[in-house]
Amino acid sequence: MDTVYDTTVVAYANGDLRGRKKGNALDKRLFTLEEFVNGSRRALYNMKLLLEYEDKIKHHQNDIIELFLMALADRGLRVARSTLSRQDYSRAKKVRWPSHDQHLLAAALGGRDVTIFVTEQLLAACATGIRNNFSITIIQL
Repeated sequence: MDTVYDTTVVAYANGDLRGRKKGNALDKRLFTLEEFVNGSRRALYNMKLLLEYEDKIKHHQNDIIELFLMALADRGLRVARSTLSRQDYSRAKKVRWPSHDQHLLAAALGGRDVTIFVTEQLLAACATGIRNNFSITIIQL
């Protein structure tokens, strides 16, 4: 399974592990990162996402974030594009995908059985349209 992690998912997972309770938001976010760290998922990213991760996560507050970033450097799949083609941008715009987050879709294009994990309701509201137009799953955590 290929996965793109929105920066907010990673940033919000960078919390004190004592706050992790089974099924809470922190647990769900950490679990998805652990799936990549443990090899169950493959992370796709582009330079824009990598720069956002570095900007938002200056201090690692737990080992899972540190392992995630190390695994990303070691075996994450970096894709060249951070923007959408005109045609893909037009399709994304029709389903109200925000233009400032086109780098998430750009990272996901070309992957296999791709899921994008997000925290924002605005992105989650586009899930059906993105699935129909790009065969990409959006999951809000």
